[in-house]
Amino acid sequence: MVDGLCLAWGIMLVGGARARVGSARVGLARAREGQARAVVERDRLRAVMARREGALVERGRLIERLQRSRQAEREWNRELRAQLERTQVTRGALGEDADVRELVLRAAIELVEAEKGLLLSRSDENGDGELDLVCALGFSAAAGHSELAQRFAREVIERDRIVREDSPARSQRDADGEIDNLVAIPLYLRERFSGVIVCANRPGGFKELEDDVLLALGDHAGAALHTQRLENQLTHAHRSTLETLAALIEAYDPLAHREGEEAAVLTRMLARRMNVPTAEQETIAAAARLRDVAQITTPERILLKPGPLTPEERSIIELHPRTGARVIAHTSALDDIAQAVLYHHERYDGTGYPTQLAGTNIPLAARILAIADAYTALTHERPYRAAHSPEDALAELTAAAGSHLDPELTQLFLEELRAGTPSIPPPAHQPPPRHQLTTTDPLTLLPGHRAFREAAHQVSQHQPITVALIQIEGLHEENTRHGYNGGDQIILRAARNAQRAAQRTGAQTYRDSGRRIAILQTPQGDHHTPDLAHELHIEYALGPPVTIALATTQPGEAADQTIQRARQKLSSTIITQPE
Repeated sequence: MVDGLCLAWGIMLVGGARARVGSARVGLARAREGQARAVVERDRLRAVMARREGALVERGRLIERLQRSRQAEREWNRELRAQLERTQVTRGALGEDADVRELVLRAAIELVEAEKGLLLSRSDENGDGELDLVCALGFSAAAGHSELAQRFAREVIERDRIVREDSPARSQRDADGEIDNLVAIPLYLRERFSGVIVCANRPGGFKELEDDVLLALGDHAGAALHTQRLENQLTHAHRSTLETLAALIEAYDPLAHREGEEAAVLTRMLARRMNVPTAEQETIAAAARLRDVAQITTPERILLKPGPLTPEERSIIELHPRTGARVIAHTSALDDIAQAVLYHHERYDGTGYPTQLAGTNIPLAARILAIADAYTALTHERPYRAAHSPEDALAELTAAAGSHLDPELTQLFLEELRAGTPSIPPPAHQPPPRHQLTTTDPLTLLPGHRAFREAAHQVSQHQPITVALIQIEGLHEENTRHGYNGGDQIILRAARNAQRAAQRTGAQTYRDSGRRIAILQTPQGDHHTPDLAHELHIEYALGPPVTIALATTQPGEAADQTIQRARQKLSSTIITQPE
C-alpha cells in the first residue's frame, strides 16, 4: 500500500517535471519569436529613421539651396538698383540719356563671378547673319563675332532656357580663343524676349549656379533696362519743357535769350570751380537760361523805361522771380530750377527780393546764378545805361561782394574770369533783328528797343547813320491824371507823327522805351538826304510836347556811341511845344 502510494507520488512528480520542462520550452520559443519580431521591428524603425533622416538632409539641402538662391537674387537686385540710383543721381533730371546696358552686363559678370561677358540683341538689324552686339566687357578681340557666343545665344532663343558649357568646342575666331566656359541667360523686356547675356570664364565653371538665380538675373536685367528706358523718356520730356520755355524767351527777345545762354556758361564755370556735381551744374545752367522767363508778362513801358522806376513799377518788376518759379514748377522734376529762379534776386545782406533771405540761407544755386546774372546784365546795354566793359563789370562785382553778392563766390568768379574768359559757343543761328520778327510793341505796333539797337549796329558797319530820339514829355502826369489810357493816346499820337516824318525821309521808326520813339536814317546814295530834323519839327508843331535830339555817326564811332550822344542831347534840347 505504502509502495503503491510512493510509486504514484513518484509518477506524479515526474509528470509535473515533464510538464514544467514543456512549458519552459514553449516560453523559450515564444521568447525567441518575440526577440525575432523585435529585431525585425527595430530594423524597420531604423530604416524608417534612415529614410526620414535622409529626407531631412535633402530638405535641408533644398532649404539651403533656396536660401542661397534668394540671397543671390537679393544681392543682384540690390547691386543693380544701387548702380541705377547712382546713375540717376549723377545725371539729374536734365542729364543725357543713360545707357544702362553696359551697367547691367557689368553687374551680371560680377555677380556670377565671371571674367568677361557680352550682351547680344535678339535682332540682326545689319543683316550679317549674326545677332547684333549691344556691348561687351573684358574681350580683347571682336566679341560680337564669337561663334561660341552666337551659337549658344541662338540656342537660348530657340529653347528659351539657360545654356551652359564648361568645355565648349572652339572655332578659329579670335574671340572664341578667349572663352574657357560660358553661360547664356535669356533677357526679357516687358515680358518679351529681348536678348541674351553671355558670361564667360568662371573659375570652376557655371554648373553650380542655380537656374532660378540666373533666370532672376535675366528678369531683373530686363526690368532695369525697361525702367531706364522710361527714365530716358521722362528726361526727354523734362528737357523738352526746358527748351520750350527757352524758345518762348527767344521768340519774345532773341538777345535776352542770348544773354541767358551766356549766363549759363558762366554758372557752369563757377560751379565747376566749386566742384558742384554735374547734375547740379546743369540745374543752375538751366535756371540761368530761364531766370527771366516771367519778364514776358512785364509791360514794355516798364522794361524799356530809361529812368528810375516808380514804387508801383518796382513792385511789378519784383514779381518776376515768383511768377517764373511758378511757371517752371508746374513740372515737378524742375523744382530745383524753380528754386534757383525764385531766389536769384535775393541779396547777401538780406535786402533782396522776394523773401529777403540772407547769407547762406540763400540756396547755393541762386547765389551762383546771382553773380552770373549780374555780370551778364552789366556787360549788356539796358535802356537806362550803356554796356559796361568787362573790367568795369568786374569792378562793380567787387564792390557788390558782401552786400548784394556772396563774397566768397564772387572772389572765385573774379579769379576764374581773370584767368581766362570761358568760351561761349556761338548761337546755332544768328538771331534776326527784332524788327524782322512778328513780335512788336503791342500799343504802337513798332519794333522795340532791341530791334533798334540791332539795326543801328548792323547798318553802321557799312555806312554812317543818323539817329533821332523823340522823348514824350509830361507822360507821367498824364497817366496820373487820366490813367494809362490817356497816356497811351499820347504815345500813339507821338508814334504816328514820327512814322510820317520817317516815311518822308526814308527812315525806320522804333519804340525805344516807354516814353521814347527812335528813328534810324541812312544816306540815300547820290540823292539828297531829306532833313529829318525839319520834318520832325513840322510833325510835332501841334503836339504832343516832346524833346527831339539827333546825332550822326562820326569817323571811327560805333552805333552805340552815336545813340549815346543823342541821348545826352535830350537834356539840352528845347522842348517842342504845340502852338
